[in-house]
Amino acid sequence: MRRFFTPLLILGCLMSLLLSCFSNVLFRDQQFSYRDAAHYYYPLYQKVQKEWEAGHWPLWETEENGGMPLLGNPTAAVLYPGKILYAVFPYAWGARLYVVAHTVLAFVAMLALMRSWGTSWTGSTVSALSYAFAAPILFQYCNIIFLVGAAWTPLGFRASDRWLRRGERMGLLELAVVLCLQTLGGDPQSTYITGVCAVGYAFALTWLRGRTTPWKIRTGQVVALAVVLAIGYVAIVLGLAILLPTFRERHIPPLPLFWMPWAPLVVLVVWGLIGAVLVVRSLRGRRESLLVPMLTGLGSAGILAGLLAAAQLLPVLEFTRRSGRAAGGGPHDIYPFSLEPLRLFELIWPNVYGSNFSGNHHWMALIPYLSQHANIWVPSLYMGGLTLILALGVFGFRNGPPWRGWLSAIALLSLLASMGEYTSPIWWARQVPAFAEKLGPLDPQDVAALRVDGMLRDGDGGIYWLLSTLLPGFRQFRYPSKLLSFTALAVAGLAGLGWDSVLVRLRRRTATVATILLVPSTAALAIVLIRRYQIIQALTAGAATQKSIFGPFNPQGAYDELLWSLIAGTVTFALSLVLVLKGHRAPKLAGALALVLVTADLALANSRYIFTVPQSLMDATPKLVELIEQAERDRPQPSPTPFRVHRMPIWDPYIWREEAASDRVADFVTWERKTIQPKYGVPYGIQYTLTMGVAELYDYEWYFGGFRQTLDTEVAKRLQTPPGQQVVVYPRRAFDLWNTRYFVLPSLPNGWNDEHRGFAAFLDDSELIYPPPDLFKGPGGEQRQKDWVTKEDYQLYRNRKCFPRAWLVHEGKPIKPVTGMDRTDREGPMLEILFENDHFWYDPNLRVYDPSRMAWVDSDRLDELQPYLGQGAPGAGETVTITKYGEQRVELDAVLERPGLVILADVFYPGWRLTIDGKPAPIYRANRLMRGAAVPAGPHHLVYTYEPDSFRTGSRVSLAGLALLAILGVVFLRRPISRRLVMPEALAS
Repeated sequence: MRRFFTPLLILGCLMSLLLSCFSNVLFRDQQFSYRDAAHYYYPLYQKVQKEWEAGHWPLWETEENGGMPLLGNPTAAVLYPGKILYAVFPYAWGARLYVVAHTVLAFVAMLALMRSWGTSWTGSTVSALSYAFAAPILFQYCNIIFLVGAAWTPLGFRASDRWLRRGERMGLLELAVVLCLQTLGGDPQSTYITGVCAVGYAFALTWLRGRTTPWKIRTGQVVALAVVLAIGYVAIVLGLAILLPTFRERHIPPLPLFWMPWAPLVVLVVWGLIGAVLVVRSLRGRRESLLVPMLTGLGSAGILAGLLAAAQLLPVLEFTRRSGRAAGGGPHDIYPFSLEPLRLFELIWPNVYGSNFSGNHHWMALIPYLSQHANIWVPSLYMGGLTLILALGVFGFRNGPPWRGWLSAIALLSLLASMGEYTSPIWWARQVPAFAEKLGPLDPQDVAALRVDGMLRDGDGGIYWLLSTLLPGFRQFRYPSKLLSFTALAVAGLAGLGWDSVLVRLRRRTATVATILLVPSTAALAIVLIRRYQIIQALTAGAATQKSIFGPFNPQGAYDELLWSLIAGTVTFALSLVLVLKGHRAPKLAGALALVLVTADLALANSRYIFTVPQSLMDATPKLVELIEQAERDRPQPSPTPFRVHRMPIWDPYIWREEAASDRVADFVTWERKTIQPKYGVPYGIQYTLTMGVAELYDYEWYFGGFRQTLDTEVAKRLQTPPGQQVVVYPRRAFDLWNTRYFVLPSLPNGWNDEHRGFAAFLDDSELIYPPPDLFKGPGGEQRQKDWVTKEDYQLYRNRKCFPRAWLVHEGKPIKPVTGMDRTDREGPMLEILFENDHFWYDPNLRVYDPSRMAWVDSDRLDELQPYLGQGAPGAGETVTITKYGEQRVELDAVLERPGLVILADVFYPGWRLTIDGKPAPIYRANRLMRGAAVPAGPHHLVYTYEPDSFRTGSRVSLAGLALLAILGVVFLRRPISRRLVMPEALAS
């Protein structure tokens, strides 16, 4: 029985944490409900599964942004093998088990990594539990692609170690498969960083193998050198922050510095030269260098991973290189979700700043700060008190196995990089008024990637900026806090090593760490208990300014959360100290108690962040879907389908700030589904004009950018605002052109200058459908209207100016073709296309064109189109009718009295093919991003089909990759070890 005790204990700890976190979804018919888990991934994966069930490859979706590649959307994870769960189980169960399965995978993968390093079962389980149920990992159920990536990462580390330290060739195949699965699962950033970590490990092992004497560090010299280098770096960064803006061309909006488009190429060339130097030195060196074969193996594994994933990877690359992320002056920004330094205390005490989810108890915003607080990527950093103590006890680079130094470096660098802008000298210098005069003020709220004043960003010159600049392609990943997954892996791994070191009497440092944490925790707990009244008073004093969508600030709740955090932390540190000091006397009992402590600690601290709602709520048809369907039945349109709906992206009812709720997350889901926040309408066939997701086509974004406009007296009177006030305006013609039949808008304009509520441009030539105007008539009507505005806060309008999905023109205007991803080829033509001189956007110096009569076409195709372009509006007998509209096939019937250009208001994108009366025909770029077909006079049948070469080519490459994987597997079974890479045991220890 004793031999089964350890496995049963490990299984029991895992099951206990799974039940504490996921019992609602497993046994109470509930579904994950917070953030992207509900409004993004649930409908997106439902769309993918619907396509599979219909017998189609999920290649394209019509429901967003004029049509988008579904396979090319990396977050859709179309070809990821783990999605088989959605095919085997009903969709709702597939969504639940997908999260649970990857949490279990994270546990098993971390356990396997630690066991491969010879860590004890107890130490390995401490690592596995601390990793899989750490807040930065567990909370990624809200952003499932990052949970998928994190689940596979430990196996990527294990495979890298197998090759680099033990010379096992099968490790390369394991690494290739892991990198492929991370990519297919939607998290190429984990793929990339796993590879970067492996390369760093290769350099470290090469240096370690080349040592002839023990590594002796003189701490004083190292500290002095570090201080000198830091001062020099800070001086250089601040000097450049003053100098570089003087080279920036003055332009509104601002443009990148003129050399920035060349920077990625230069970085790539430099890395290529470094690689060439390493190869040459290896060939000419007297001693054989192991670095080149190590890196060659890693590079080969990366290439094989790319081959295996090519069927999805090539469509993804085809899409992203046309998105705003690839544009030098695009809207992407790399600093949102930077980790504030103050939040490092969350590693020590669970939920020390309180939480929002059972009421607004989060008090961190009351702390006087140097700038505005950052957006939060994960609500907690907590990984367990014992975990932190054990990890800090062995953190370091000397007198240990190489993987300890590897994990220590990853923990340090990933944590610092996750702080984003807060590690930049510019951010810190701008706190000083004298420096701010030279450097400019701190970044304003909601700043764009390039500041309007042309100054450098707060985060430029920081550690994350260095990674984004020096690592090719890294900038595309955005969001520094994503790196916390690697911090969690490294800290969890060090904790497992720390447990084993404690049991072999290397516990003095660990005991010191535990004491250092226990003493201030006990003191803080005593202060909070003694000064309870004063603390609550201080919290109450700032309560009025801390309203949020989670309700009014609750000082008593915030105090209770703080008290609970300090009690939990103090008890955990005390028990941990006892285990560290006495564990070696009864190692088996101590190991069991350690696992129980870690399990209980993580369950109490982190299970609270798994939010669910009843499945029935996710299955109910949204209110606005029903209203739109009813409106279509009541008043059929000349061109009934298809049509698009524009739902303004982000706003929420003001009542949420005034009233507390026992389950605000359920309120989010209920209201967001009712108002079809993207992507909730996708499963019901709602086609959104504009959604903001992982990426959008850069040219499509150009249609819909808002701007501020000064109102004249007449319009100001209509909007009940002072004349001369600036309001947010969106180009109405863009929405009309893209077949927007319905607008879903807020009820409360908030002064018309809020970009999330600036709906003034959508009111003219629109008809209110809901709420019906007579709802607010009669006794109590004024109060009903007030309640609607504050509690419901949405309205549905029908657009009378909506263009059909397809129409005919006979006139064309040539414009310069788009040749790159900068602004210069786009500004002038888009101004012509969108300007209509309405009440909100007027300029007597600009000419108004009529897109119902003419189309803008690329000048390099003008000769081909000349026979089809003339003068005059379409005749009364000329018609264009959509007879079939599917995901990958669109059919139209057109009747023309003379040659013309048939416009289809779907995006122009590679892979779409056209036949006219069964004969292949070219597709022309019309109105910058729509599809145009040159059609002769007479009746004709047009068929568009989506047959992307990227998928066809990628599929063949993936098949070749699978064949190569099988061949290499056979070869490596016969020759499993590269002897020269096997590290001597003396060095490995």
